[in-house]
Amino acid sequence: MIDSTLKNACILIIDDKQENIDILEGLLIRQKYTNLKSITDPRMVVDVFKGLNPDLLLLDLMMPHLNGFQVMEQLEPLIPDNDYLPILILTADVNPESKLKALSGGASDFLTKPFDLVEVDLRIKNLLKKRFLHQQLNNQNLLLDAMVKERTAELENTIAELKIAIYKAEASDRLKTAFLNNISHEIRTPLNGILGFANFVIQPDITKENKEEFLDILNQSGERLINTVTDFMDISLIVSGNLVARPNPVDVFNLLTTIYHGFRGHCTKKNLEFNIQVPHNPEKVFIKTDEEMLQKCISHLVGNAIKFTSKGSITLGLEINEDGVSIFVKDTGIGISEGAKAGIFDSFMQENGTNTRGYEGSGLGLAITKGMMDLLGGNIQLESAKNLGTTVILTLPNKIITTPKIQKSTTLNFMKNKIPYILIVEDDHYSYTYLDIILNKDNKILRAVNGKEAVELCRINPGITHILMDIKLPEMDGYEATKQIRQFNNDVVIIAQTAYGLSGDREKAIAAGCNDYISKPIKKDELVKLIQKYSQ
Repeated sequence: MIDSTLKNACILIIDDKQENIDILEGLLIRQKYTNLKSITDPRMVVDVFKGLNPDLLLLDLMMPHLNGFQVMEQLEPLIPDNDYLPILILTADVNPESKLKALSGGASDFLTKPFDLVEVDLRIKNLLKKRFLHQQLNNQNLLLDAMVKERTAELENTIAELKIAIYKAEASDRLKTAFLNNISHEIRTPLNGILGFANFVIQPDITKENKEEFLDILNQSGERLINTVTDFMDISLIVSGNLVARPNPVDVFNLLTTIYHGFRGHCTKKNLEFNIQVPHNPEKVFIKTDEEMLQKCISHLVGNAIKFTSKGSITLGLEINEDGVSIFVKDTGIGISEGAKAGIFDSFMQENGTNTRGYEGSGLGLAITKGMMDLLGGNIQLESAKNLGTTVILTLPNKIITTPKIQKSTTLNFMKNKIPYILIVEDDHYSYTYLDIILNKDNKILRAVNGKEAVELCRINPGITHILMDIKLPEMDGYEATKQIRQFNNDVVIIAQTAYGLSGDREKAIAAGCNDYISKPIKKDELVKLIQKYSQ
């Protein structure tokens, strides 16, 4: 109800520059606001205001004839004492005294130009919500006077609900601010390491030791940036309802072993003991679930355990009972206070959510894990005490299967010692150059810059043995190009390579006719192993 009311709210824009009005009106129309008015001459504001009764004013400060301060002075006697009319100042005046003067003169909020349209939209929504809730509160107070004693209790409950709604609106504003700050920090920080140390590495007087150190920093910064972008993509898919679980038989012990070996080096660097605890004969345990989602969930938990544990141990464990499978991660880290537990599964949350928090990361790990476990039909439990460590348990009920589903394998008839003839389908010059440098030493290379060209090159070059097929291409995308190639060539190995990196992309690529899939940024060793896998 609140959202539909807000879209019909009357918004009055006061700015002497028509181009500024056009920008704001374009933003509001895209957000489906329907009742917009604008004035370029501030001398007309009083007359327009009396006939319009707006719900929100977007006001410039620096205007001819009357400035924004004078406009607020003229409007003040027209606003009833019990009414709340939000005024958002949008100005190029960056003087701190101007901001204080505007806020003390009746403005509700203040932004300086050039401003971020996303931030403008968020602030407009919150100001309108506060006006709507204020009006509702006034209406309920009137009802309280009219209905006397028999309705007193009911109205007090309603007022309490409205106060909670106001609190939630303010909390939502804080969360959105945290999101903007968080995404900026978690992207800019690794970029700073990448761009800064990339310049150091190319210096001619750099020592071998410094070069190795700088390259390690570059790799770590790149991995952190990839993880951050992946987290934001995952939480976006979860929140929008576009993430779908694709269950298949999963060897649980093999999955846990893979994760264990992947994180063992991180534990060694921090002098942490890393244990894996599994029942007898764990290799016989198969569950039907989405392996990629489950691996992400467990990896987030292990990563958090390492991050928040400075000494002691971390245990990755598996328990099997008649109700299903439980996977747990236990640490001896800093733990979580009782008061912080309620919101620990919310997005962008660490127990210390301020700018002074001592741990890097997007704060999305537990929120992503909770969302994915919901999709998998499981649940997540947390046991923790401050300074006494944390245990997080993932439970997948009634998912045990006795035998794995046998997957059909594709038999490839390549001659031994035959030099691979690889078609790289890539429209981005730098991405192609990177792949060419990796592969041209031991392979014959051909290039296509779009899907249509790839299909034609395959027709006239039947000796092509491998195709590295980018998915996002001009003229014809990689999925369609693969489908058309499969109509006349079932033997060529097609490996999808994409910068999307979303859950479900692998299945979509296989369904289109690809043999395998690799996501960007592509690591040299992984690509070489993949080519060799299909070259024997």
